[in-house]
Amino acid sequence: MTIPIMPSPSEQSAHTDIIGKPSQTFPLHCVQGSSSQPDRLWTALRKWSELLGPENVDGPDTVVERYNPGALPKKYVTCPVAAVRPANRDQVVGVVKIARASGIPLHAISRGQNWGYGGPLPPRDGMAIVDLSRMNRIIEVNTELAYAVIEPGVTQRQLFDYLKSHQIPLVPDATGAGPEASLVGNILQRGFGHTPYGNRVLHAGNYEVILPDGRVIETGFGRYENARAKHVFPYGRGPWVDGLFTQSGLGIVTRMTVWLLPAPESLIGFALKVPDEHQIAQIVERLRPLCLDGTVRSTVHIANDLRVISAKTSYPYWLTGGRTPLPDPVRQHLRRKFGVGAWNLMGGLYGSRGMTRQAAKEIRRAFRGLAPVFCFGKRLLSAGRWLAEMTERLGVRTPLTEAVRSADSVYRLLEGEPSDEHLRGVFWRHRAIPPDVHPKAAGALWCSPVLPMRGEDVLALLRTVTPIYERYRLEPLITFSAVTSRALVGVFSICYDPEDSVQVNQAEACYEELSSAICRAGYYPYRGMIPHCSDPCFWDVSPEVLNTLFPQSAFCDST
Repeated sequence: MTIPIMPSPSEQSAHTDIIGKPSQTFPLHCVQGSSSQPDRLWTALRKWSELLGPENVDGPDTVVERYNPGALPKKYVTCPVAAVRPANRDQVVGVVKIARASGIPLHAISRGQNWGYGGPLPPRDGMAIVDLSRMNRIIEVNTELAYAVIEPGVTQRQLFDYLKSHQIPLVPDATGAGPEASLVGNILQRGFGHTPYGNRVLHAGNYEVILPDGRVIETGFGRYENARAKHVFPYGRGPWVDGLFTQSGLGIVTRMTVWLLPAPESLIGFALKVPDEHQIAQIVERLRPLCLDGTVRSTVHIANDLRVISAKTSYPYWLTGGRTPLPDPVRQHLRRKFGVGAWNLMGGLYGSRGMTRQAAKEIRRAFRGLAPVFCFGKRLLSAGRWLAEMTERLGVRTPLTEAVRSADSVYRLLEGEPSDEHLRGVFWRHRAIPPDVHPKAAGALWCSPVLPMRGEDVLALLRTVTPIYERYRLEPLITFSAVTSRALVGVFSICYDPEDSVQVNQAEACYEELSSAICRAGYYPYRGMIPHCSDPCFWDVSPEVLNTLFPQSAFCDST
């Protein structure tokens, strides 16, 4: 039910002047969910507008339009009541204090590009979004100690371009989330990239945090005046608290130090593919020793055929007569067309020429008898691009062309250059994709279980999820990433056409069942929209900690 929510007479004219017009109709439960009365909301909107300027405040009339959930199934769509866009730390402090006085819970986002996991939406109704995208300063780059100090609005592209334009020989880690994704936001979600610093949260520190009562702290040695090691030693003295501010609502991080990789003398990409889907277990068994002994230090990604193909084309409705899921003969045809295997592995080797040459030998030896290993650097890729262009000019499109393109896009990620290419897979089931379409319009949900780096665990997980995909007539687009030397993170994409209500319902049901099934099997997700696998004791403790430390907190746990 919807009813008009109007400010009190004394506040209505002020709200009209600052926000632009009195509120129109919007769901009552959005305000009730925030534990605040409507007049408190209007008071907060007025004060936020005075603090930030009316152009940086959205009320209930405009917040949904600006932070549109796009193609997300309705079950996972929440209703924020406001959004604010502070430009600096002091403004964030002011926002928090106003929210606390008004009883409006806050949900902070860096740039809101949390694709596949809910985007910019808060975890529940009635919250105000704190959008930190205006805080986009690169505060410092230290070339000697190889780190950058950045604000949450800094994008992957922004930092890469800054280093390149200033000819600084440092490499930022890049994820496949696209050039406009926030570095800080991804780290706080414990995301991962491609370089030896791919386990990003372990290569960052010295957080500046706004606490729920408006106080400002720095983690590690940053709490001490004139601390010389605060950017290079994240632990400090006493409890190491950085992790408390990841995937939580215990504070708003407004600055962070991220470590950068010195540009190596030699960077070699390596790749292999296997024709049999069951050979994934052998790949994992042979990869693990290479990770454990340090031969391979980068994050390694193992993608199935459908995940690779989805980055190159959308679902071929014209070949299936509109039928779903993808028939096996068509799947085999696409494998041949794009030159991909049932499973496809790619990673990077960093170091001196001697180090990468020796590591390449070790990798070839490890996979001997299973699959040939293709190693490539800049020179080989340049020659491959030239050859691919020549064949295309002759009107011939070969698997070599696709192989070169795939290797080139991965190599750029290994160099720290973000790309949109791997994000295209979220549009797999779309029937029509406009050229300027935004990822938030994509029909995609991601489920990301963590598992030991053992072949038996990979096969057990695949046996768990495959029948569920089949039951809901969806294709399993799957990647396993070696984020640590002992663990894999699986990213299971559930793709659908948001214009097809049947597919939307199938995707929602598939996501629910998949999330529950992986937890029952013992493979819990490292992030996601729904706490299917909650340990009641643990998840009760998190808000208890918040409420004990800050009884009138404006924040909430957002995991």
